[in-house]
Amino acid sequence: MRRKFQVLLLASLLLLGAAGASYGAQAGKGVTVTIPAYGVTMNGVRIDNSYIKYPFIVYNDITYFPMTYNDCRFLGLETEWKGNTAGLSIEKTGITAAYMPQKASAKNGSRYQATVPGFPIKVNGKAVDNSKQEYPLLSFRDITYFPMTWEFGVKEFGWDYSFDGKNGLTIRSDNIKLEQKAIAKASLKKGTDGVASTVTVT
Repeated sequence: MRRKFQVLLLASLLLLGAAGASYGAQAGKGVTVTIPAYGVTMNGVRIDNSYIKYPFIVYNDITYFPMTYNDCRFLGLETEWKGNTAGLSIEKTGITAAYMPQKASAKNGSRYQATVPGFPIKVNGKAVDNSKQEYPLLSFRDITYFPMTWEFGVKEFGWDYSFDGKNGLTIRSDNIKLEQKAIAKASLKKGTDGVASTVTVT
């Protein structure tokens, strides 16, 4: 009888240990995300989530930001991919670039699958332990997505953001704002062709 009790106790401890190990984000785990129905504006630019390759997404009622090369620089961040072993590094440097979205080949749907990345991620030189995040970093269309929480959005990236029913999500960064403008072909210097673009400080 005593041996039977010991076996049951050991089994219970093993189950508890397994439950504890599964707490938090698991690398490679698939999660369901949605495309937000509300509007998103970055530094005065309205984002068209319906026809953009890397839209904002929503997971567990939190909006996630796509850490693409262009989006990051538009908001004063620099990213560096160092391979699966060293992972992704993100730094707030105040770098500036004009907003240049990548258009999607078809209209985005409403629901998709994303995964929890397994590679290392550093923000401003500090490692992010994704297993302990209430809102884990996600990978969607091979791009890392960050949750718009106070920890990342304000503390690490230095952004100011707000949300209301009329305007949706509004994000503002403190780097210099640039605007992309096209120059007509006729106004280009001799020897150039096509349409060039210039960047104007606003």
